Amino acid sequence: MELQPKTYPDTLDDQVAALAADECVERLTASRACLADDPHRPLYHFSAPEALMNDPNGLCRWRGRYHLFYQFGLKGPYDRIMWGHAVSDDLVHWRDLPPALYPDREKSCFSGQALVEDDRVIVIYHGVDAGTCIATANDPLLLNWRKHPDNPVIPIVPVDDDGAPYRLFDPCIWREHDGYYALSGTYSRGTIRVDCRGAEYLFHSKDLAEWEHLGKLIEFGFHNEPGEDGAVPNFLPIGHGRHMLLFFSHKRAAQYLVGTYDPVAHRFEPESHGRMTFGPWCIGSLHAPSAMVDEDGRVLAIFNVRDGKPWDDWTNVMTLPRCLSLADDHALRIEPAGRTDVLRFDHRAADPMEIPGNGEIVLEHVRGKAMEIEAVIEPGTSREVGLYVFRAPDGAERTRISLLHREGQRPGTSRLQIDATESSLREDVYGRPPEAGPFELDEGEPLHLRIFVDRSIVEVFANGRQSLTLRAYPQRDDSTGVSVFARGGSARLVSLDAWQMRSVWPELKMLEGK
Repeated sequence: MELQPKTYPDTLDDQVAALAADECVERLTASRACLADDPHRPLYHFSAPEALMNDPNGLCRWRGRYHLFYQFGLKGPYDRIMWGHAVSDDLVHWRDLPPALYPDREKSCFSGQALVEDDRVIVIYHGVDAGTCIATANDPLLLNWRKHPDNPVIPIVPVDDDGAPYRLFDPCIWREHDGYYALSGTYSRGTIRVDCRGAEYLFHSKDLAEWEHLGKLIEFGFHNEPGEDGAVPNFLPIGHGRHMLLFFSHKRAAQYLVGTYDPVAHRFEPESHGRMTFGPWCIGSLHAPSAMVDEDGRVLAIFNVRDGKPWDDWTNVMTLPRCLSLADDHALRIEPAGRTDVLRFDHRAADPMEIPGNGEIVLEHVRGKAMEIEAVIEPGTSREVGLYVFRAPDGAERTRISLLHREGQRPGTSRLQIDATESSLREDVYGRPPEAGPFELDEGEPLHLRIFVDRSIVEVFANGRQSLTLRAYPQRDDSTGVSVFARGGSARLVSLDAWQMRSVWPELKMLEGK
C-alpha cells in the first residue's frame, strides 16, 4: 500500500477516533510488530516504524504535545521521501501518526524545521529539485498540513563556482519584529568534503510568500575544517545573550557554534565551537539534529543515529532528547531531557569498591540489554577507567566505555570514549575506531556517568559536560553483563546504580528485563 495524504477532522476527539481506524496508523503498527523479533530493536528509543528513517525534522511543542518529524521512505520508493510524524506527551513515550508531508511538485521532502506561532505551526523544508518550501497546520495533532500555494517560495537558481548568489538546501525558520527569517544550510567556495566553506544563506519575508536574499548569516572560518558544509541548521537563542547554530556537516556530522547574533546587521559571530560526533560520520554514529526552545527557554534537541552494519527492513534510531544549555562560563552543558526515570524498574546497586590497576571486576547481579546505569568513579592513579556493557560471560563480546585520564599529561588530551571494536562477533558489522570526545575532570572531581544501553545503541552523558553516542550489535543472547575496570593504576567505584528499562513500544513489552 502506497501512503497518500488525507484530510482528518478538526477536533481532538474526532481526530483520536479517526486515527483508531486509520489505515496508515494500522500499517505502521503492523510494521513495528513484524520487526519485533529483531534483536537490535530498541525498547525505549524511537526507531523507524519500517524501512528508511533519516534526519529528524521540525521538533516542536504544540498544544501541550511534542511533535517529531523525520525523513521517511517506504520499502519501495526510496526516492520519494516524505516527513514521518510521531507525537509524545513527555519526550519519552512516542506514538506514530500518519506522515505529515508528501512530495508532489518536489521530488522528495527533505529536512527542515518548525516555527510555532500562537495560531499555527509553520514548517520549512527543502523540496528536492524545487527549492525551499513552506507548509502550515493548526489542528490539534498537526495532521492536516497545507502547503503554500507558491511553493517553492524560494526556488533553486543557477549558481557560479563560488555558490553565488546562493545555494539552497536544508532550511530553518524564526521570527523577529519585522517578519520571518530563514536559513539555507549549505556551502560556498569549493567542493563539499574537500575544500569548501560552510555557509548559511539568509532570507527575509514579511508574509512567507515573497523572500529577499540578505547574504550570508555566517560563512565558516577557522572553527571548521575545509570541506565542511552547514546542513540541517537550527539557529536558536541559548541564554547568556548568545545564540547557537546547531547543524550537520557531510564530512564530520553533528556540531555547533555558539556566539553573538546582531539582528540589525543580521550577522552571527561565533565565539566557540564543539563537535557532537567524533568518529566516522556515517558508521554507527550521531548524525543530524532537530532542535526547539521550550516554554522555559531550554534548548531541546534530538538526533538520528546511523547504522553500524548493512540494514534490511529498517534503519536508524533517534537519540533520547537532550537539553542543551550554557554554563556561566558559556561552556555547553548536555543532559537527557525527558523523564526517563519513569521507565526504570528492578533496581540493582553495586557496593563501593577499589578497582585494582589492570584489573576487571564483573558485577554479577547487574546485567541487561535495555538499562540505565548511573556510576560515580574516582579515577585515582589509573590512566584509563570505565565499564564494559553488553559483556558476554567469557568477554568475547563487550562494549567499552572509559575515561582516558592521567594527571601530568599535556592539557586537553583527556578523552571519554565508547569503543565498539569488541562489541560483536557478527561478520557484517562495520569496523570503526572508538568514538572519543574531549573531556577533562577538574581537580578532585569524580567521573559521573549516566549510561543508556538499549539493545543496539549506547548513549553516555558525563558530568553534564560531554555526551557520546554509538551503535553496538552484540550477537550472543548472553552478552548482557556489566563490569568495571582500570588500566595502569587503581581507581575507586564510589557508587553504581542500574535499572532495567520498560519498553515504550507495546510489541516489545515481552523483552523487558531480558
